[in-house]
Amino acid sequence: MAEHGGILLVHAHPDDEAMTTGGLIAAAVDAGRRVDLVTCTDGAEGEIHDPTLDPEEARPRLAEIRRAELDCALDALGGGAVRLHMLGYRDSGMMDTDANNHPESFWQADLDEAIGRAVRIVRESRPAVMVSYDSNGAYGHPDHINAHRVAVGAYEAAADPSRYPDAGPPHAVAKLYETAFPRERWFGLMMAMKERGIELPWDFDESIEQYAADELNPSNAAAVRQAGEQLEAGAEDEGFGVPESAITTRVDVAAVGDRKRACMACHRTQAQDLGWLLGLPDDLAADALSPESFILARWRGHEPLPSGLDERDLFEGL
Repeated sequence: MAEHGGILLVHAHPDDEAMTTGGLIAAAVDAGRRVDLVTCTDGAEGEIHDPTLDPEEARPRLAEIRRAELDCALDALGGGAVRLHMLGYRDSGMMDTDANNHPESFWQADLDEAIGRAVRIVRESRPAVMVSYDSNGAYGHPDHINAHRVAVGAYEAAADPSRYPDAGPPHAVAKLYETAFPRERWFGLMMAMKERGIELPWDFDESIEQYAADELNPSNAAAVRQAGEQLEAGAEDEGFGVPESAITTRVDVAAVGDRKRACMACHRTQAQDLGWLLGLPDDLAADALSPESFILARWRGHEPLPSGLDERDLFEGL
């Protein structure tokens, strides 16, 4: 199984593996599958929220710090079983920042070259399944967008012997998934947090009011259905997450929840993104951490994709 049923994940930064795929990684290791993680950038433009660090002193060596955090996280998930591949690019920072123009940033990378690096990893690891983001990188971050482009490009090119012939024997990955935040579930969590007086992360204080008022209230079935129809029709949707109806695959990772939490705790500099989850009451934390949700984007030999998918495992049908 480890040789023929492996999984390869393409993430943008150190810590991106934790929230949406930490449980998947731990469960795959427990199942005896080979697990390869591609981390595209060094995380040098991340924030610094580790209270034990002096931000001014730590900033020049943030990439080194975050690599150590990533090593800690993967040890928590797999005890050395996860194979890490650093794609070799600099963190591009947020869109329209100076970091986007850095010549070594992922955003400035030659995509053919970046895809070639990923193809070599795919052909060496020979996974059955790949996981990355949607075309908007989940929330519009340039490195996430490029991670999606590289993952899709490598999925296609790795199977074609005429492309990147020096990158190893061709290998056809069976399935490609996108990570997903089910909108109703996550806004439901935020509403429950707000009701208990728990501080909300990111900009949810503002968006939760709109959600609760009308636009995407779970009780407004027509609005939820309309959002799903727009997504299926390819309409542009810049809101947080995707409708629950768009999710094809839900993986119960409750059994490895402690390891997922330990992985998240390793990324101390990124506490603004992960630390709030670790401080939730047990019942809310359980809902936030499991299941992990995905959308099947490509399945080789199954075009168009089957309708009405409701998978519990990324390896179903293989």
